[in-house]
Amino acid sequence: MRHIVILILIFIPFILCAGQVPTVCHNELSSWIKAKQKLSIVDIQSPEGFREHNYSDSLASGNDPLRLKKIAARLRSAKGKVVVVSANGGDDALQATELLVRGGVKRSRVMLLEGGMEAAAKKTACDCCKPSSLQGVSQ
Repeated sequence: MRHIVILILIFIPFILCAGQVPTVCHNELSSWIKAKQKLSIVDIQSPEGFREHNYSDSLASGNDPLRLKKIAARLRSAKGKVVVVSANGGDDALQATELLVRGGVKRSRVMLLEGGMEAAAKKTACDCCKPSSLQGVSQ
């Protein structure tokens, strides 16, 4: 019973932060990169996943808490958004986000890549990439 309580206490921050972390789709992130907006990309994919597909100038950390802590120290004083990239945008991305925040990166700067690199590699259409209306389309 005691172990269950400890696990619940460990995961409460992740559960609370899950609905509060904004996301960015791959198309929007690509446009930010092309526009040379100030941003940092923290890639937590496995080394194999990173080699297969990544954004240029990404900070590869794997999902290593010590590397994320070092990256957080570098990003504390940096300007712009911080985008966490994982393989599929799952819980590992939320955990990495929490580690960056605990390392001093302002929560308001951190975003997740929607659907992770799997979605980006497939160029999957997401809500922000879909037309908001069907103007000009005859039905």
